[in-house]
Amino acid sequence: MYDHQTRSLWSHITGKAIQGPLKGKQLKTLVSMPQIAWKTWQLNYPETEVLSLPTVGGTREGINRDNYADYHASQRAGVSGTEYTDDRLPNKSLVIGVQVQTKDGKRQFRAYPITHFTETAVINDTLGKVPLLIFHDKSSFATAVFKRNVAEDVRTFRAQDGHFVVDNTGTLWNLVTGEATSGTDKGKRLERLPAVNIYWFAWARYYPRTTIYRP
Repeated sequence: MYDHQTRSLWSHITGKAIQGPLKGKQLKTLVSMPQIAWKTWQLNYPETEVLSLPTVGGTREGINRDNYADYHASQRAGVSGTEYTDDRLPNKSLVIGVQVQTKDGKRQFRAYPITHFTETAVINDTLGKVPLLIFHDKSSFATAVFKRNVAEDVRTFRAQDGHFVVDNTGTLWNLVTGEATSGTDKGKRLERLPAVNIYWFAWARYYPRTTIYRP
């Protein structure tokens, strides 16, 4: 990415300026909602405004065209001819990249291969002593990551229908909002963490100290 004011180049993975007048500056990472159907989103957030996409001559020209289709279908890795390989996984393996900050201020990284979500939509894990709930729905490609503790109580989750999960106390949680919808915890929210669906080679290049989740 580049910004119009200074023409500095920014990494869309780390959020840091890598070239130009703002080199070394860091953008703040914001957590994002999972990819979901419009009907589901509208049900949870009925006051939502909708972004009007640019049109050409009154039509949304090229809106459904993927300019990177050939790249996705190939085994090419890297940008502008730069190749990179970390052979712990195939370069074009899709992973969920997660990073956490531990109590001592250090950052730890882990890649969760999408292939682990074939039979289940939920993984309970711990990274740097931070208990994590990793959610990925293979049909919609929706991904969400939360801390799986409610106050000091660490919960274990299993998938329910759609974007819902239930914990070991029987509480049902909505992973669009992160909110408990039943039981004594009703109304409480899980803390959502940043996550990215990304090719392994890119995640490993930016975060070479990353570990890989193994069941």
